[in-house]
Amino acid sequence: MLPRAAFADNAPSELEKRAEAERACNAHEAKCDWIAAQSTLERASLIRALEARHYKLVAAPWGKTIAKIRVYNENVFAEDNWLAFFNFIHYTTRERAIRDELTIREGDIWDDALVLESARRLHDPLYSSVVVLVPVESVEPGKIDLLVVTRDIWSLRFNSQYTIQEGALTSLQISISENNFLGNRDLLAAALRMDQGSVAVGPVFLDKNVVGSHLYLSASADVRLTRQALSVFDPVVADPNMGMPSGDPRGIEDAHVLHHEGSDSSISLSYPLWALASEWGGGVSFGHAYGPARRYLFTGLRGVHETSSTGQDELLPWEYELKQWSSNANIVRQWGSWLKQQFYVGVNVSSTRPSLLPNFPNDQLLQSEFERDVFPRSEFISAPYLEYSFFMPRYTTLRNVGTYELAEDARYGPNLDVSVSQGLHALGSDYHFTSPSLTLGWTFPWCRDGFVSLSTGGALRIQDAVSHGTPVDSIDDTANASVRAATPTYEYLRIVAQASISTRWNDTQNAYLSLGSDSGLRGYAISEFIGQRAVLGQIEARSMPAPWWVLRLGGVVFYEIGGAANSLARLPVYQDVGLGLRVLIPQTSRDLFRFDIAFPMVAAPGWPPWHPQFTAGFGSYF
Repeated sequence: MLPRAAFADNAPSELEKRAEAERACNAHEAKCDWIAAQSTLERASLIRALEARHYKLVAAPWGKTIAKIRVYNENVFAEDNWLAFFNFIHYTTRERAIRDELTIREGDIWDDALVLESARRLHDPLYSSVVVLVPVESVEPGKIDLLVVTRDIWSLRFNSQYTIQEGALTSLQISISENNFLGNRDLLAAALRMDQGSVAVGPVFLDKNVVGSHLYLSASADVRLTRQALSVFDPVVADPNMGMPSGDPRGIEDAHVLHHEGSDSSISLSYPLWALASEWGGGVSFGHAYGPARRYLFTGLRGVHETSSTGQDELLPWEYELKQWSSNANIVRQWGSWLKQQFYVGVNVSSTRPSLLPNFPNDQLLQSEFERDVFPRSEFISAPYLEYSFFMPRYTTLRNVGTYELAEDARYGPNLDVSVSQGLHALGSDYHFTSPSLTLGWTFPWCRDGFVSLSTGGALRIQDAVSHGTPVDSIDDTANASVRAATPTYEYLRIVAQASISTRWNDTQNAYLSLGSDSGLRGYAISEFIGQRAVLGQIEARSMPAPWWVLRLGGVVFYEIGGAANSLARLPVYQDVGLGLRVLIPQTSRDLFRFDIAFPMVAAPGWPPWHPQFTAGFGSYF
């Protein structure tokens, strides 16, 4: 129960009624009200299912055998209005595809854990906006039936996700897809992915349950084309109005030509641990990405200063040709009940080969300095690995954290993942190394539907090498720590906050951490702050959703503080404040539309204080 002080009067609100209903059902009380325990969207779907099939709910199913499983899958537009016309061109999910996702079967005793696990299996943002599992009366005396109510998300669609920053479209993903191919919860699409410099176009296929075997198959392939020739921005001057031509080939946007610049692909086939009771799993995967690698600043390329053979300082674009491929094979064993444990044995094989672009200046000193300061390490890796992890299978359902009203699954308790891989000359690796990593976290419940989550992790590569001219015993070392919290829901809002610190040391990959705009600190430029250390704190007050027509609307106000540099002692601190609009269309996607306007409180190079910065995208910001 929420504290009475959270409500304006003595009459119980919808939130308080649902909290009481959930408590009664969780406590196995005879007064359990399955309808009241649902959100408004779930409640409407459940009531329509009960009326259409003439089912009657059972208040106390515990200890009773499930005679039949009944599936009621609603159309996308289930309400009685003109939008129902579009249901005729949507392929509603087959009942068999819903049944295949369930971890509870006919003949089983009603088990809350298995019922909730089945609901989590069905909470897939591609296919369902509403998922409700409730007990109903059975024609067999002394038994019950399980009613599974789902509501499809529009599947035959023109999908789109985008990010707008600094008045420019910085990323875009669109696809013409059938997200529920032949009603089997498969995805078949022709997709386009675009960043600031390139456009990738190709097919995508996803089948989570190949021929009903729970084999997971995914495959994609892309041709990469040049989007536009970007300007180069000097990170020292840091003026968004002073971009210099890069001399790169022009592309679709600026010359209306299809300039081919690379390709990428991925394919994986796995038998996942699809249920908590699963004992064995495994899989194989392969992927490649050939083409230019770029680092961005503002709406163009980040520049890097190098000295030519004539002693002249040159500003060069941070881009190079990169050919990468990787493959993985593993098997996994899972065991335990109150503490789920998993043990993996596998092998990673990969290749990374950077090279200069054809238009790079023909100057030996420039080339060697650029390769030293920009290129990642060129190497072939063949590394067997062992991995051990555990978690507590304690789950709950949240709402209004990542999306509006729709159920979100969260796991409480500790989790650990520790692994070690061994690069071996005998298996073809260019270097002999040992690479351990560790991730540790704990999520604590906070009253009825809040939480506090702590996590930390790190990785080393133990290898004799030189970093920044100094001999070291390990390279490319990383560590991070974070805390994330969401307050319990009150009458009109909840507060969500997170803080993180990340660091790299003994870096030989020319990698760095970055903040700015969509990667943190919304009031500043794209990737404006970089370094080997990064600190970020964010807090948002998020309103509860307000229903309007088929939409759910809400707003946020936020404050952010952070910065990035090569040392914490020299790390400058920047702050911004802002507000935003959130919009959900549950019939078409579980993702929010996000529109934010932020105001930097502290001046940055080339970025005055209180200059508004608008960003738009999908999903909650954090």
